[in-house]
Amino acid sequence: MWELKPSIVLISIDALKPDFLFGSKDVEIELPNLRKYFIENGTFASDGVQSVFPPFTYPCHQSIITGTNPVKHGISNNCLFDPTGIHKGAWHWRTSKKVKNLWGESKLNGYVSGSASFPTSAGADGDYIAPEFWFDGTEFDSELLDLIATPKGLISEMESEIGRFASGYELTDESDEQRYKELMFLIEKKLVNTVDKKPFFVSGYFASFDESAHIHGVYSKEAKASLVKIDEMLGEVVRRVHELTDDNVIVCVVSDHGVITNEFDISPNVLFRENDLLEVDESGKVKDWKVYSQRAGGICEVRLKNREDKETYNKVKNILSNLLSDENAGVYEVLDNCQSIERGGFPKSDFVIVAKEGYEIRDNVSGKYLTTDTYQKAQHGYSEFYDDMKASFFIEGKGIQKNRNIGKMKLVDIAPTLANLMGFELEDAEGKNVL
Repeated sequence: MWELKPSIVLISIDALKPDFLFGSKDVEIELPNLRKYFIENGTFASDGVQSVFPPFTYPCHQSIITGTNPVKHGISNNCLFDPTGIHKGAWHWRTSKKVKNLWGESKLNGYVSGSASFPTSAGADGDYIAPEFWFDGTEFDSELLDLIATPKGLISEMESEIGRFASGYELTDESDEQRYKELMFLIEKKLVNTVDKKPFFVSGYFASFDESAHIHGVYSKEAKASLVKIDEMLGEVVRRVHELTDDNVIVCVVSDHGVITNEFDISPNVLFRENDLLEVDESGKVKDWKVYSQRAGGICEVRLKNREDKETYNKVKNILSNLLSDENAGVYEVLDNCQSIERGGFPKSDFVIVAKEGYEIRDNVSGKYLTTDTYQKAQHGYSEFYDDMKASFFIEGKGIQKNRNIGKMKLVDIAPTLANLMGFELEDAEGKNVL
């Protein structure tokens, strides 16, 4: 008799470090559901997951869902490159059209596909897509989301049962409770309706731990409390989907990157302005630029306005060379365009600065280049080779080996691994099936 393939649930816990489960650090925290379902009864990567370049939320999530590096899928930062603010802080909400992803390909291969608040999901070709997108953080966002969701009207239908859809502006424990409800609404009200005929693939997302770490610190009691609450909701997801599918389900929990404690902020644009390469108006806003540095946490992309301007190129190269040679400047690496592309990100860059651990890069154009008055207490987006930038991978369910440690893997391995479990290959993927 023909057997239905298992449904797949993919959940991202932003910034979850392997240390919290396997740690080399003394981390006092209990995460019983992750431990019970995914370590004792699942497969995991105790040595962590090498993230992509840069290890920043939106590039990482598109890599998770496509199995490709940012230079290939085209999303190399959270926000659009925007020195003068003409895009008004717009993020890369839309999924890439350059490569295949799990939402569209699972749908083409016999699955019903869905997503709830997963970064870079706007415009995804799935059956039930409630994307992460925001405009002003008010209820107007729900109206806009209703227009871009698949199908149209999905958000208002969801809100009639669970309350306000979690805005991308809202990264609290309470907003994560809404993200949990969004995911369960899709599973219980939409996806399991066809589970006797078609399996489903669905992605979900929890953001609060990352935000708590930014505000309070990586190992703060607030960050740990957020992670404990996520673990509780994760346990409910696992128990419920096993019940709804008669155990014909696989749940995969991942993160996008790790997180590092900040000690300093550095602002390359301050030096560019001091060298007459940036011009600001009376309010301090950039009005013209020959070169601009845009941050991605502990990394920044440096672009020339005119790539043929050799005088400016050489001037910038000299500034960055001086930073690299100054042991107190917080610069670990300076990459040129070819080196950046080889690492997998920022194809339009002229240079990329990678900071030393603990030196977050900011976009400031005035003030001091270096300050100990940090904007955030923790950050990601540092070198993908730093131990503290490692992401996490756990998987359990139908056909998954119990208590199996696969050691280490790469972020781009996640999508081809899940595709293989669903019986197809992602033709664009640069990773491999780790199972």
